[in-house]
Amino acid sequence: MKQYKILMLFVLLLGLSSCGTLTKNNSFSAKTELRMNMNDLVYLGESEISCEYDTYLGFIRQLNKVNGEQYVPGSTVKLNIDYQGLRLKGKGMQMAAAKLLTEYPEGRYFQIVMEKSETDVMFLGSTTRRCAKVRVYKFK
Repeated sequence: MKQYKILMLFVLLLGLSSCGTLTKNNSFSAKTELRMNMNDLVYLGESEISCEYDTYLGFIRQLNKVNGEQYVPGSTVKLNIDYQGLRLKGKGMQMAAAKLLTEYPEGRYFQIVMEKSETDVMFLGSTTRRCAKVRVYKFK
């Protein structure tokens, strides 16, 4: 019994001695702030992007259409618009946003104006259609 208590005390001390903390110091990290307003941008136009996909059993997703055209898996181009929490939601919207690059190749600033989602619920699945309107700007 005494050996059991010594062994437990040893395991407890070993466990407590292995606990540690990690301190991270970023004293040399540079913070950059860019102040802009709408006078610094030139409006290029507005475009609508869309995608349609099926969901089976709640987690299996199959992309059907991107911007009204049948989706063919293979080489895809994606545009990830992520600005202060404004993010295109849903599978396939990054691929649909690549249309903006082809329509407005000089576009540098993208503003999501409206985002809409329609879901048709079926037995053990659903069909979801998403569309978004995006305004495109370039810098002066």
